[in-house]
Amino acid sequence: MEKMEKLANETKQLARLQTVELERTRLTAALKALPGELAAADSQLKAAQKRVSDTDAGLKREELLRASLELEIAGLRSKAARHRDQLNSAKNAAQATALEHEISFAETEISRLEDRELTSMEDTERLEIERSKAIELAAKLTETTGLIRARIGEQDLEFREQLAAYKIERESLRAELASWEDGSKLAHFDRIASMRGTGLARADGQQCSGCRMGIRPQVWNQLRDGAVLPCESCSRILYYDPAMAPAPTKSPLPIQSDLGGNSIKRKQAGA
Repeated sequence: MEKMEKLANETKQLARLQTVELERTRLTAALKALPGELAAADSQLKAAQKRVSDTDAGLKREELLRASLELEIAGLRSKAARHRDQLNSAKNAAQATALEHEISFAETEISRLEDRELTSMEDTERLEIERSKAIELAAKLTETTGLIRARIGEQDLEFREQLAAYKIERESLRAELASWEDGSKLAHFDRIASMRGTGLARADGQQCSGCRMGIRPQVWNQLRDGAVLPCESCSRILYYDPAMAPAPTKSPLPIQSDLGGNSIKRKQAGA
């Protein structure tokens, strides 16, 4: 009886150690992922801020372009007006034809530049809409990034506190387990856990819950009697937990039919 209690206690300690190890692995991974989450949020915010900057630069370019076009258009109009004045005093047909060509060229250029100016105004309208959306998105991402940074700061502290507590518990459990059977079972647990992620598995439904392979009837009976044995397939330490066993099903009441087959009746007391 004392030996069975020791085995049960040792199994509980191993199960708790495995839970602690798995939690430490999960928390360590979560802790390492926190900077990446913040970096992703910062990256999105910087992209939105860059879009605001790019649209600002685009608006400035369009503004300078229209100013340049206005100057060029004004110069061409002045040139065309001057040629018209000269046309009135042309001395011959060749001179008149040349002046008319210059006037026509200036008017064509003015039309082209005015079209370009109109396109610039349309581009400016589009950029202003994009800028408004980029500013709105940047504002939202600034708020979101601030919330993420605050949450990550809290989680970082929480995870580190939990890891510190698990470290203390882990050391205590390992010290106790190392004192049993010269630490051979702990060494076996460590070796299998390093290869398979876990070193302990519950026997359930005549299967190893770790590798899902079947358990021989003889081993299954030993486990149900309280033995702790290695799985013959994955080498995990197997144990049986009676608390996890399914409840026995009730057998139905026996039934009988009369010889004539006219009815089927359940046996009743006193019949």
